Amino acid sequence: METPYGGRASIIENFDGIEIIVPAKRNTFVIIFFSIWLCIWTVSEFSTLNTFIIGRNSSRDIFSIVWLCGWTLGGLIAFRALFWTITGKEIIKVGQGALTINKRGALLYKAKSYDLREAKNFRAWQEYAPRGPFGNTGSNNAFNIANNGTIRFDYGMQTIKFADGLDEAEANFILQKLRDKKYIS
Repeated sequence: METPYGGRASIIENFDGIEIIVPAKRNTFVIIFFSIWLCIWTVSEFSTLNTFIIGRNSSRDIFSIVWLCGWTLGGLIAFRALFWTITGKEIIKVGQGALTINKRGALLYKAKSYDLREAKNFRAWQEYAPRGPFGNTGSNNAFNIANNGTIRFDYGMQTIKFADGLDEAEANFILQKLRDKKYIS
C-alpha cells in the first residue's frame, strides 16, 4: 500500500501567528550540472581576466568586453540558482495583520510584507509547465526565484505568489489552516 505524502512545508504555530517554512525544491541534475559548469566558468573567468589585466592579449575590443560582461553575469545567475537549490527556503510569517515572505538563500532578495486587510482572494494554483532537466521551464524554476508559488493572493492590482513547489493539496491545507485561525478569509 502506498504511504500518503506528508508534505514539504513545516508549519509552526506561535502565540503571535503562524510560520510556514518551505524548503526549495531540490533538483539533482541542477546541482550536478551547475557545480561542474561553475568550476569551468571560474577557470575561464579568471583566465580571461588575467589576460585583460596583464595585457598579453592586445585585443581589448568591444566584443571581448561585452562577452566578458555577459559571461560574468551568466555565472552569477547560475551561482544564484545553485545556491537557492541547495540552501534556499521560504519563510512565510502570518500574524498581527501582516503576511511576510522571506526567501532565505535567495541572493539579492528583500523580504516583503503585505497588509492582510488589503490581501484578497487567497487560492492555491499549481502551474503545470513542461518539465525539463532544469525543473519547470515556465515561471516556476530555479532562475525565477522571486516570482514563484503555488499559493496566490491579490494585493491591489497585483497577484502575489509564494510557497514555491508545493502540491496544490498541500497549499490548500495551509490555506485552510490560515482560514481556521482567522488570519485570512
